[in-house]
Amino acid sequence: MYRKVSPLVVCLLVWLNPASNAAPLRIPSLSRDSVPVDITGRDLMSQPEIKSAVVDAVNRKISYKAAGDTAAEAIPFGKFGLGGLHPSARAQFMEYMRAGNTNAGIGKMQGMFDSMKDSVKKVQYIDNKLRGFYALKDRHLPGSLTLPGKPENKLKGASWTTTYSDSTAMMSGWWNEGVIQDVFSIGSIPFQLNYSTLSGYNYNGASLQGAHFGKIAFDREAYLDKVNQQLQKKYDLRKYFLEDLDIRGSMKEYAARQLTLIKGADSLKGRLSADQLMYLDSAQLSNVLLRSGDTAAVYYRKVMALKQQLGGVKEMSLMLTSQRDVNGGIAALVEEPGNTSRIASNLMHLSPLQRLMMHMKELRVGSIGADASKGSVSDLFMTGAMGTFLKGNKFIMLGLGKTKEMGIQDAGLQSATGNPAYSMQFVRVGRGDIGNKQSHVSVLNANAKPQQQYGISTSAISRNIFVGAVSKQLSLGDLGTLDFELSKSSGQFGTNSQDAAAVSKSAASHFLNDIWATAAVGMAYNGEVKKIGLSQKVYFKYSGLGYVNPGAPFGSRGTTQYGLYVKRSWLRNKVMVSVRTDIRNLAVSPLTGDKRGSQQYAFDARYRFTRRFSLSMNVLQNTLKETSEGKSYTAFLNRKISFMSQANGKIGGKSFSNSSTIGLQQLNYLAPDAPLKSLFVNASSMQTWMAGPGMVMVSVLYSRDVKNTAVYNNLLNTEGGYQYTLWKLSCSSALIYMDSRDVVTQLGLRQQLSAQFFKHWSVTASADGRHNIRNTAANYYYGRFNTAISLHYQIN
Repeated sequence: MYRKVSPLVVCLLVWLNPASNAAPLRIPSLSRDSVPVDITGRDLMSQPEIKSAVVDAVNRKISYKAAGDTAAEAIPFGKFGLGGLHPSARAQFMEYMRAGNTNAGIGKMQGMFDSMKDSVKKVQYIDNKLRGFYALKDRHLPGSLTLPGKPENKLKGASWTTTYSDSTAMMSGWWNEGVIQDVFSIGSIPFQLNYSTLSGYNYNGASLQGAHFGKIAFDREAYLDKVNQQLQKKYDLRKYFLEDLDIRGSMKEYAARQLTLIKGADSLKGRLSADQLMYLDSAQLSNVLLRSGDTAAVYYRKVMALKQQLGGVKEMSLMLTSQRDVNGGIAALVEEPGNTSRIASNLMHLSPLQRLMMHMKELRVGSIGADASKGSVSDLFMTGAMGTFLKGNKFIMLGLGKTKEMGIQDAGLQSATGNPAYSMQFVRVGRGDIGNKQSHVSVLNANAKPQQQYGISTSAISRNIFVGAVSKQLSLGDLGTLDFELSKSSGQFGTNSQDAAAVSKSAASHFLNDIWATAAVGMAYNGEVKKIGLSQKVYFKYSGLGYVNPGAPFGSRGTTQYGLYVKRSWLRNKVMVSVRTDIRNLAVSPLTGDKRGSQQYAFDARYRFTRRFSLSMNVLQNTLKETSEGKSYTAFLNRKISFMSQANGKIGGKSFSNSSTIGLQQLNYLAPDAPLKSLFVNASSMQTWMAGPGMVMVSVLYSRDVKNTAVYNNLLNTEGGYQYTLWKLSCSSALIYMDSRDVVTQLGLRQQLSAQFFKHWSVTASADGRHNIRNTAANYYYGRFNTAISLHYQIN
């Protein structure tokens, strides 16, 4: 039976999906949010030799005007060691600092320098501004360092698909699907709009209730890319990182200049070279001065002070090595948009909202589906809004919305204490991004409400649920990471469906009641030994029978689960072997010992002989055991072994590829009253090769129960087709033969056509017609005619 899930459901909560109800914890790879600190943090103010080189470079960049230079001393240039800037450079530097600031902002900046109190912040501010001024591409200073503010809109595409099938097993013969994708920007902040609608008509002519999905999501990658493009348009980031400066030469020039400025022993000048000052340590330099007779107290003391300022031999080598490592690497670094967020915050004139969005990891509004890879929601559809913010190491996630899950076939089965509909609010705060050295605290509040759908109303006892959770990831260094999460729920019921106000938000006051029965715990260890190609995972989960989390609606209560996964590779990944086990026990009653347990074991192996040929093997066993009234039995067993091959290459100069599988599968349903045991031989093969101007495709699927106990699973399905181009049409023709034992035997033809026209439009049509060579009364599932037509409008 076709099941249609309502799109009206709330966006929230993988953050609160405890480890006890989630898949084994894994650490997603994260793109860096800023460039390495050792590059951006090179402090010019505390390195006079580099600062002097930058000042000289700025003076060369700014044309000197002998007259009319009136640089207001808004900042104490001399106290910052910037006295070497000539008047024109000072005037333009002040103009650059004032650019984009309001009068109030300029007054605040002036007051900060006048007070001279917060020296660290002041130095960092001047350091960044000097770098930015030197890196500015526009010689006449920026007319604007802002992002384009004009609203933009770009339709990505639209499509409409109509399908028809005469299979009586379908609720509807006709189905229509429409999709619109759009991208719009407000203040250079891009958002993606996705809308889709699904509607059908049953065989009696009455239309089925349509489903509508709409979502607006902040496009973080596009935003950072736009900021990066504007940043590189205005600035030469090689200069910002001082990649173009000759650090060695600049330091030598600075050392020579400072030696000539030392007073106290004019007759001794010139006896000490800049190279000696830079590359001799303090003891060696002292011996050189003594041997040369440079014993004048003032001169000796000032030379040794200058040496201390430049640093020792070790510091000198580190600085020059660092510069060599940086050179040539900056270009690739700044091309990655995610690496420029911190630089852009310092150099671009962004509005408060634009600065906020620089650190917004995710923002979505509307009908939102599960996307566990981003750590935002889990196992449910939702209608609402959620956002994730990360700045530095500070993390916050907020969300609210509604869930509404009810299929028409479930209407009569809904329980007054079940999971009808919830309005929810949540918050998660902590340090570190999800799955990345995180330490978070989460809370969720949910209120159950009656709902109406498909003309059917379901009542529900008023209920308030409060869930709290703490999570922590510990780094074990080279050994890997350890993730831990503890979650606790509390629920309160009303006496009828009308007293929601009395029950609302009351669950939090009973949060510490029945701790073990309403708690969920999860732990997971992830590690790897790269030298030997070994990776491993171990996890444990527990949830009490009273634990309820609307943010994870498919998480099982009363569950204990544990398992491990080990993978090893050799010979540069030519050989791979992995072993996995998952064991789960579910208590089905708080009053008896009845329980249900499942066990899964899997073994995979692969050997890649060449780039064009590999063999692999899979061994799997799933077992479900039931315990009822003190008796245990195996209710279900699935055991299989499969061998797979993958090959590609050329035959007679023509490319080909082949993927084949053969295996045995044992399926046992061992209910005490009606045991059923099957043994299947499964085989499949997919072959393609180039022939003439097109490509031939042949596929075979065969499944047979050698014990003849299965009803519908003895199946042979073959298909042979040819893909080709006819005029401006892309075509595919295929001949099909299908035999399902004791049900139907069909011979059919499938034809597909697609064409591109008017540059942005495309249309695809397909028709699948079949003739029943053998037909039975059981043939209600297989149709004889299917057709579909799709119309697409694509911008790009």
